[in-house]
Amino acid sequence: MIWIIALVFLVILGNLFWLLPSRAERHRMALRNKAIKLGLTCREIRGASALPVGVDPVDGPWLEYALTIDTADEMVPVSMEKSPEGRWNGSADLTQEWLASLPESVVRVICRDNTVAVLWNEQGEKSDVVEINQFLIRVAESFKWL
Repeated sequence: MIWIIALVFLVILGNLFWLLPSRAERHRMALRNKAIKLGLTCREIRGASALPVGVDPVDGPWLEYALTIDTADEMVPVSMEKSPEGRWNGSADLTQEWLASLPESVVRVICRDNTVAVLWNEQGEKSDVVEINQFLIRVAESFKWL
């Protein structure tokens, strides 16, 4: 009789452990919580058509980390993408030093509709979220959108 009770207990306990988030999921949650504390919004980008050319959707999940800014002026949409060779292409006049401060896995910088954002697959640490936040603030201030 005790074996049956122990078996039922182990089955229930095993199912509960199966429901817990994995180590990778906990890491991504910590990165997103850090971003939210810094005032950023996180939005998952789904589908290969929404990603830059040469970016594999399997390397994701891909998230847009965005800083919302208040401005009365109409913003001109700007998008810069990193080529598969690691060079930044686009029309924005950002210094290479700023772009170099971004984590390696950031593949797009977007400025549109009162937002400045980057597209990142969260391969990094909490310090990378801080660097992304500082970059977004610098970009917003350089265009005098704040």
